[in-house]
Amino acid sequence: MKACIVSNEFYISHFLMRDVNPDHFDVIFENQFYVSPKNKTWERFKAFLPFSAGNHNSVLAFAIEDIILLDQIYREIGKPKVWLWNPISSMTSKNRKLFLSYVRRKSIEVWTFDRQDVDKYGFIFHNQIHSSSLINNEIKQNNKKRVFFSGVDKGRLGTLRTIEKKLKTLAVDVYFHVVREKSKEYNSQEIEITTDKYLSFDEYLSEVKRSDILVDIAQGDQDGITLRVIEAMFENKKLITTNLNVKKLKGYRPENVYLYGYEDRSLEAFILSPVQPISDIDKKQYTFNHLLEEMF
Repeated sequence: MKACIVSNEFYISHFLMRDVNPDHFDVIFENQFYVSPKNKTWERFKAFLPFSAGNHNSVLAFAIEDIILLDQIYREIGKPKVWLWNPISSMTSKNRKLFLSYVRRKSIEVWTFDRQDVDKYGFIFHNQIHSSSLINNEIKQNNKKRVFFSGVDKGRLGTLRTIEKKLKTLAVDVYFHVVREKSKEYNSQEIEITTDKYLSFDEYLSEVKRSDILVDIAQGDQDGITLRVIEAMFENKKLITTNLNVKKLKGYRPENVYLYGYEDRSLEAFILSPVQPISDIDKKQYTFNHLLEEMF
């Protein structure tokens, strides 16, 4: 029997599922499976009742946090392993309590890239993952360096503005696509340098490929490695980041990474130095297929 993956509907999840070998895995997306209940309170209560698990022994719930959907997978397919693509702290307090209570009640394995969640909740660690289709052996560098960031503000605008000012003194092209938070008020100057429009994932990947350096600013007490870090590694781009945990990566090369706020060398020296290649063996530790091999 082939293993089964039930995935959420994020575009990037669809992108990642292209890596899956159809001879070994069946992939079901949330909208093909999930039936939204009329009474969610009752369904949440029912999730904690002692129903038997389905007959399938190899099931992955990919980036699914809703216990109603998890319980449908549990009862109708089989007890899943769960991959969390966000730290637990990103859930609301109510959803976090429900999720943690449910996976403990059902003895469900939870896998994550966030080491703080591993230490605190006993989850299983795997490095951050991305699609192997992004692995590129070619190193391209523009004559005039280009630096790119895209993401929601989430308290990072001030740091991004400081970095942008420093970069512009070095005669590099800078494209920071900062999306405003709906719940936050912005002054007129901040509105001019931010946007309310997201880049599509295809547009985002196009900008990554065009750029020489990606910028990664950690959110709050974020511990895990972001997708942006893996994209820089896979696409042979340099990285400016505030996350010291990149030093733990198997593909870490200090020549390729500028640890903003922790460096003795100048930003200019970092920008002018050449990119150091990273082996495919190191890169493949961060692919979706590697996660599947470890799980099953």
